[in-house]
Amino acid sequence: MASGRKKKQSNEHEETSQIWFFLCEAMSLTTFSQGNYTLEEVKHMDLTLDLCLKLSKAKGKVNDYSFWIHSDSMAAAVQLLSDQSIIAMYSLYCKNDPIVTIIIRGANDPSPNTSRTPSHVNSLASRRTVSAQRGILATELFIHPRIRHASGSTDFETMEKIEDERAMISFIVDEEVLTFTKDYLLGWIDSQLADMKHPTEITVHSLGEDGRNHEVKLTSHVWEKFLLRGQWKEGLQAVWDKSVRAQSEREEMLANIANASPNFVQACQQYIYDLRNFGNNKGSRTRLEGTGHKFYMGQPYFDNATRDKLLQLPTQSGTLEGVLGALEKKRLDSSICASHDLFPIFKSVLGAQ
Repeated sequence: MASGRKKKQSNEHEETSQIWFFLCEAMSLTTFSQGNYTLEEVKHMDLTLDLCLKLSKAKGKVNDYSFWIHSDSMAAAVQLLSDQSIIAMYSLYCKNDPIVTIIIRGANDPSPNTSRTPSHVNSLASRRTVSAQRGILATELFIHPRIRHASGSTDFETMEKIEDERAMISFIVDEEVLTFTKDYLLGWIDSQLADMKHPTEITVHSLGEDGRNHEVKLTSHVWEKFLLRGQWKEGLQAVWDKSVRAQSEREEMLANIANASPNFVQACQQYIYDLRNFGNNKGSRTRLEGTGHKFYMGQPYFDNATRDKLLQLPTQSGTLEGVLGALEKKRLDSSICASHDLFPIFKSVLGAQ
């Protein structure tokens, strides 16, 4: 947690009252090991997966275990695949919750979202004893039942009925079970990420038994409850983890730029507006063309120092500079369109409306 990326909490009381539990449990054991610390203590640690293991009072190597994070704002525990993902997940989901739990299990043990260990009752009682001293009640992680793989869905790529359970990804939306092939889902997600869509803004399609096209948005709830667990989680977890980390680091960089430049937020909003309206607003077109920059990243929006910082903003595939470079190569035989090419990219990266 002792990272330059960690922001100071605005509420000092929350900082000292939030509790972190580091729990190590196993499906084969009735015993558990557990450590607890305040956020103030955790902030002064260089939090890594290896340190999480030590804080739980367990022995062994990181590769022997799987690591998960959970707090009340999360629909399910999310697996931590790297040291950086700890801060990223915390920043997105856990900052305002009274309790954060790092759950550590054997690498071959099932997810804590779908199973309870023999030590569950005792470890929960221990957490509640500790949290009660601070007037907080430690809650249980909801156990999600497995979805029955009875598919009447059709693969959107092959137009064949989906029957191979090993290749299925199913989840429930509006009380209806929708099924996709893993190849279709991963392929479509990758293509949307390349267009700078955030994972929670991606829409996928499924053909049901009735022949109707079901359009489904992959919300945070869908990702956390269905996609980041089960036999298919490996590929999807890497996608989610990378995106979450990039977003967290990008937001921090943008906040630092805004703190140094009071007009930065307004400049971003104007820039996004002008990109979107390049073709139908003379003022927008005049301002953009007046920058003298191939991506219109100049005055009156950004000075050179700000532009250089923006080009280094993290994205799913690397940096903003890399995304723009790929776009430039893609448009070698044509011109880059402000409203169709640049607007979606900068709206996603800058987060401006």
